[in-house]
Amino acid sequence: MTLSTTQKTIEELLTGNRQYQIPDFQRPYVWEEQQAIALVNDLLDAWRTNDGDYFLGSIVLVDHSGGDNVDIIDGQQRLTTLCILVALLRHLAGTDAGLHDEIGQLLSIPESRIKGLDERPRLSVRECDRHFFDTFIVGDNVDSLLDVEANSLTPTSVRRIHDNARAMLDALIDPEVLPPQETQNFVQYLMLQVSLIEVTTDSYQAAHRIFSVLNTRGVPLAATDIFKARVLSHVAPANRPRYAALWEDAINSLATDNPDAFFGHLLTLMLRSPARRALIDCFSEDVLTPFFATKSGEQFIDEVVIPNARAYALATLAPLAEHPAATPLELLRLYDSADWKPAAMYILGMNRSNEEARALLASLERVYGTAVAARVVPGTRAVIVTRFISAIEDDQPVDIACSVPDDIRHRAAATIARPLPQSSIRKILLYHALVAEQHSFPQGLPRSLGVLAGLPTKQIRGVHESIDAQAWNKRLGGLILTTLKSRTINQAPDWDTVSRACHEVPIVGMSEVGALPSDRGEIHEAALEKRQRHLMRLILDYWNIRRDSDGIDLSCLTSADLEAAVDKRSAARGRQVRLADVVATGIISPGDTFVWRRRNLGNVYVVTISPEGTIVLPDGQEVSSPSAAVSALTGNGSAAALDVFVRESDGKKLRDLWNTYRDRFGA
Repeated sequence: MTLSTTQKTIEELLTGNRQYQIPDFQRPYVWEEQQAIALVNDLLDAWRTNDGDYFLGSIVLVDHSGGDNVDIIDGQQRLTTLCILVALLRHLAGTDAGLHDEIGQLLSIPESRIKGLDERPRLSVRECDRHFFDTFIVGDNVDSLLDVEANSLTPTSVRRIHDNARAMLDALIDPEVLPPQETQNFVQYLMLQVSLIEVTTDSYQAAHRIFSVLNTRGVPLAATDIFKARVLSHVAPANRPRYAALWEDAINSLATDNPDAFFGHLLTLMLRSPARRALIDCFSEDVLTPFFATKSGEQFIDEVVIPNARAYALATLAPLAEHPAATPLELLRLYDSADWKPAAMYILGMNRSNEEARALLASLERVYGTAVAARVVPGTRAVIVTRFISAIEDDQPVDIACSVPDDIRHRAAATIARPLPQSSIRKILLYHALVAEQHSFPQGLPRSLGVLAGLPTKQIRGVHESIDAQAWNKRLGGLILTTLKSRTINQAPDWDTVSRACHEVPIVGMSEVGALPSDRGEIHEAALEKRQRHLMRLILDYWNIRRDSDGIDLSCLTSADLEAAVDKRSAARGRQVRLADVVATGIISPGDTFVWRRRNLGNVYVVTISPEGTIVLPDGQEVSSPSAAVSALTGNGSAAALDVFVRESDGKKLRDLWNTYRDRFGA
């Protein structure tokens, strides 16, 4: 048996004639969006904070005798995701032909006439994934990949390649995360400063033994241990035993295997900004050194560690049944990410009344939740949270501290409207709808409560044939909170059976979130659309983002219009504007009253807007347009209809409201 270990940069790994092959006996590509995004964000953070070289772990390879190719025994998930990332960076290089081509060479091994080899991919994935991977990732077809309908992709590993590529691209195209002009700098960092250990052997048995050893968890010295040693060095010798015990008690109260995360949150809280360097260096230089310039180790433990550990435990661990801020804290605990915790620690560590703490935590949940729903990347979310802390510290009004800009509102609404990925966002949205419906976080929810697709996968009696169950089982309107198992729904003989089973679930069964609508044992497309709209309004109203700065009701917009708002383009371009269009967006609301005062003649006409988007005249007649209203009221249409009608509630002319629609939807 031969064995070699070499540290290689990503550039060294992806150059030369070696092809990395994933044997078909290996498990499939299993990384989910969360893991792929975590890798991208870690790399971006390391690059952005100038954190020096980044170590990516190890890969274990088996050499092919007499050739350049190797089999991957450990590391295929990372290497596959890295190749997807490289392909996305090539796509983002855009018009920079030199950079585009140079990145492309990392993904393909050039033709070799001497060796009689054709051009081939650098990474050869499993046979069942190969056509898709080679076509869209290696083959520079990211634009086409974005148009692929994920639901049609099989096997699951192919769909994961597709979904992860889309999710990673969503993160990379945010100019606040990776400005276009910085793409080359990030590529240079990725290629030259990111490295891994390559372990190569000629024996499968040896490779698997190495794999087992490398994946046996060790116990490295944690940042917490380093901070403890430094802090205790600033404690008077006579006090060290007592303060060492206080330190241990505080850390143990966190009830976590990773207390370094607590110090990461504490660092953000104390700096009032996301950390720009590695935790150990940054906390030591930017927190401990300035603190010990004027204060002692005893004071650091008494004033910083103990109260913040108490606030952290309250935010993340304490039972909340009787806590005044139970509802926002329960909702915050639903999120997979933890970058809300510095703000929660700050609020809970302040000397404020219970009602003030509840209001501030509700505001934090609102500003954080909308950012998560809008798919804001972690780096930007951290900035939002620290701005929130600073706003509270400066005694700004809460409505300023938790203001949500239009672009976040549009993106959050678009997320709610579109098919939802199989991730925590489904549970987050349904729980928000439940809280909005019941005005607090319900007590005594079943521990097994989860999200379930509410429609059976096969056609049964009572489910109208027009319903696309596959599509609705990914939309909010087709999802339910329940303790039922999927087989209960999928094996039911008819819709009445499904409906009765859902309604029998304790606490949530009779709520909007716990069951799909049923009308005498039947369900129709229109009822699902109505439920989708209702749940969306509950959530947007709870977060107070239902209307944007133009007064447009986002819950009234179509998915196309919401995507258009996100993309800053129009889905209605080229259409004639109708009153019903303007009403549908919420710029004009049903029930709004408009007045036309003809001062020269002494006439006053008062009209109202119907829910159907028509104008109701004083005599009860309905007309479809402002010009038709003028004609009906005067017998001719000579008046400028958009200029004569003024809304009573705010004094805006109909033309002003029309122009708002034109500006936003480009008609």
